[in-house]
Amino acid sequence: MYAKLNVYALGIFLCYSFTTLYGQTTNDYRSIVSGNWTNVSIWEVYNGTSWVAATTYPGQVAGTNDVSIEGGDSVTISSNITNSFNSLTIGDGTGATDTLIVAANSSFNTLLVTIANGGYASWTANVTLSLPAGAAIIIEPGGSLDTSRPCSAAKRIAIGSIIYSTCNGGAGADYSFEDLNNGGGSLSVTPTSNGPICVGEMLSLFSNVSGTGSGSATFNWSATGPGGYTFSSTLSDPTVTGLVAGTYTYTVQATSGSVTNTNFVEVIVNSLPNEPVSNGNQSGCSGATIPTLSATVNANETVDWYDASTGGTLLLSGNTSYTPSGAGSYFAEARNTISGCISNSRTEIIVTLVSCKVITNRKITYRVKQN
Repeated sequence: MYAKLNVYALGIFLCYSFTTLYGQTTNDYRSIVSGNWTNVSIWEVYNGTSWVAATTYPGQVAGTNDVSIEGGDSVTISSNITNSFNSLTIGDGTGATDTLIVAANSSFNTLLVTIANGGYASWTANVTLSLPAGAAIIIEPGGSLDTSRPCSAAKRIAIGSIIYSTCNGGAGADYSFEDLNNGGGSLSVTPTSNGPICVGEMLSLFSNVSGTGSGSATFNWSATGPGGYTFSSTLSDPTVTGLVAGTYTYTVQATSGSVTNTNFVEVIVNSLPNEPVSNGNQSGCSGATIPTLSATVNANETVDWYDASTGGTLLLSGNTSYTPSGAGSYFAEARNTISGCISNSRTEIIVTLVSCKVITNRKITYRVKQN
């Protein structure tokens, strides 16, 4: 579901706990009763169409997607789950407490653990829950880590090789469990942008740093793109100009204390359409029907008509033909109907009206242009 992200956007964090209600992806797992993580019978798996009884526990084999503990269940972890999975969400926000119980030194190979509304993580022994380097623990409102007594420094969360948090903040940890509860979890960046954009527009990047220590975080942006493109910035939310058409990948690394979190966002820069091709200036007789102007554009493009070469008043939108109200210069601007990008310049098309002689017989009136 979130294959390209190392850490998911905070907006997704806030919605994720409801995915089992509103949307699933193949190989998602959810708890159905309480029990040990490695007990296959406590899990259901989504097969792409419906939820069915699991035949393996989450992470037992490769390919596990998102995992949720829900429905008031308590799931105990007391082993190392070596195969990677996308995410673990504890809590479904429906009222009953959903709990992860850490009963022995254990590890998850996932970069995201979300303790959502109604979620709870409890240590029943002086043990460590380990996550890979770069992982994030997100604690949403209504979710929490257990800080009840005895709250010792031996109840630990490790991220990579770092003892990141202990229950009471001791043992050289950066933070206590209470710090994480108050700060919304560990350091996390979830970059976004104002993309897609058009050639010539300014790109705005946003790190969206969150979690404990985010206020003192430092940043390092890098990027790849067309033609060997590179980029660097130490700003939280940099801007970029002068981009050519293509797809760019912007990566941001945030560091606070001993923990670094990295994530990326892809940005599409769309090319501009060529200016419309005029189907010719038009002339007619004063007092007669004013001729219609038209222009040709490429597939997936349309024309917007203006009364000036730049700026001016929009006369008609989304039509390759335009019948003006009088003589003058009119300007056709191409617009891509998919990207919304517009041509760099407009095509001038002129309507000329001249006085004409009127020749009348009994049946027909002719208007003839005067030389």
